[in-house]
Parts: sequence; structure tokens; C-alpha cells
Amino acid sequence: MASIKSHNTPVEAYKINRSEVFVKREDLACLSPGPPFSKVRGLLPTLIDLKNEGYTTFGYMENSISMATWGVSYFCKQLGLKCIVFAPQYVGGLQDNQDKMVEKWEQFGADVRWMKACRQTIGYYMARKILKAEYQNSYMLPLGLPFDITVNEVAKQVKLLSKELLNGSIIVSVGSGIMTSGICKGVSSEGGTAEIFGILAAPKSEGRMFSKIRKYSGVPINFRNDLFSANVDLTLIDTGIGYKEIPDIEAPFPCNDNYDLKAWKWLVDNKEYLAKPILFWNIGASYV
Repeated sequence: MASIKSHNTPVEAYKINRSEVFVKREDLACLSPGPPFSKVRGLLPTLIDLKNEGYTTFGYMENSISMATWGVSYFCKQLGLKCIVFAPQYVGGLQDNQDKMVEKWEQFGADVRWMKACRQTIGYYMARKILKAEYQNSYMLPLGLPFDITVNEVAKQVKLLSKELLNGSIIVSVGSGIMTSGICKGVSSEGGTAEIFGILAAPKSEGRMFSKIRKYSGVPINFRNDLFSANVDLTLIDTGIGYKEIPDIEAPFPCNDNYDLKAWKWLVDNKEYLAKPILFWNIGASYV
């Protein structure tokens, strides 16, 4: 399994208008031909555990942007498991990253079940019903891959950082909240004082997302200067940029247009007001 395990990732320094910004290159967590997407941290051990329990087929309900099923299909092939991709089918044909997604699914031998596009949560329950009815020893992976082991693996990456980087500002894109939960857990365990800024990848309730992150991380987190006894400060920011919108900015390193680039734009626009040192937690790169 050595060839498909998650990797420790480097921290690189960049100059942005005379300001130094450090970047945690978590897009390198899974090396090619796996996805440049740190969300798959924890996916491999989860699949191994489930395989040991007797599951042989794994399903996932995908959207038109995520790299999740790239990771699921990649690891399933390595483990001799079957991957079933449930994908939204749009009236106008393939959208966003779907043309590139199909190439990856086919490369790793996944079966694709196209479903009429609808809300992903609704599609998930429909797909789970199909998987259970048509495939023996099957397991429907949850939306967003919210595994405790992923949170723990991200926390381990925090522990590898220099203490100085844990006492400034940390900026990260927030999708499901799993990566941010791992960062909060790692900063807490190391006694860091950094303020964490989570930039929402799509407009959504900051309060509900904070509750998810507090739950996933398992550590006390301060939100909006509330009275909760906490040792980690987290600020969630909704920039108003839609999930499928791409900011008009380029990053000096590979990053994901729908996630990281929004957080990078916020950092560039606000770097003068952030406590130093500034660490940008890069979750992934874009499809190539």
C-alpha cells in the first residue's frame, strides 16, 4: 500500500506585494495518478477497514465539481474493490468538470450511474437505495467523506508545522468543514494561538457550519467572540462568491478554482490586517 498512502506535504514561502505568505501544499497529499485533493486523507484506511468487514462495492453521489469519486475510484482499484459513481445528468449535457471526471472514472474502472440532476442530498438517498437493491456487500459512502480519521490525519499535518506558524493567521477554504476541523484540532493540541479564517466555498449558514466544525473537531472553538470556553479562534467568512464562480485572480501555486482560489483572493485582499506569520492551507489543485 506504500504507493497509495497519503503523504506529508511541504510548506512553501511566497512573496505577495512584499508580504510573505506560507503555503501548506496539501494538494500534494495524494500523488498522481490519485487526485490532488487532501480530502482523501483518511479515505484509504476507511476503505481498508470496510473491506475487512466484508464490503466489496462502494458508491458515492457526486456533484459536477468535486474530486471525491476520483479518489474513491482510484483507491478502490488499488484495493480490488468496485466503485459505483452516481453522477448528476444535466439537460444540456456535461457541465463544469464532468468531462474530466469521466476520464478519471473510466481510468480506474468505475461504473457510472447517471441520475437526473437534483439536490445532492436527495440524489444521495436515491443512489443509496439503488446501491443496496442492486449490489451485494455494498456500502454508500457519505456525502463529503466526513470521516473522523480524516480529521485526525489533517491534525497530524498541523503538528508537523513549526510552532511559529501556529501563532499567526491560518486561512483555509471551507466546503464540508472536515479540513478546517482537522486544523482546529491540530492547533488546539499544539497549544497554538493562531486565528483561523475559514472562507466558505459557497454561500451558506456560518452558524450551522461552525456547529459542524465544532462537532467534527471535538475541541472547544471560539466563534464570533461568544462566551463558550475555547482555546481555538475560528472566523467563518461568506464572501458571497457562488460555488461554481471562479474569482478573477491567479495563485502562484496549483490550487482549486472552486475552493482554494476564493480563500486565496480573500487572503490577498486582507493580508495587511492579518497577524503574522500568515499560513495558507491549500486543500487541492484543479483538474488537469
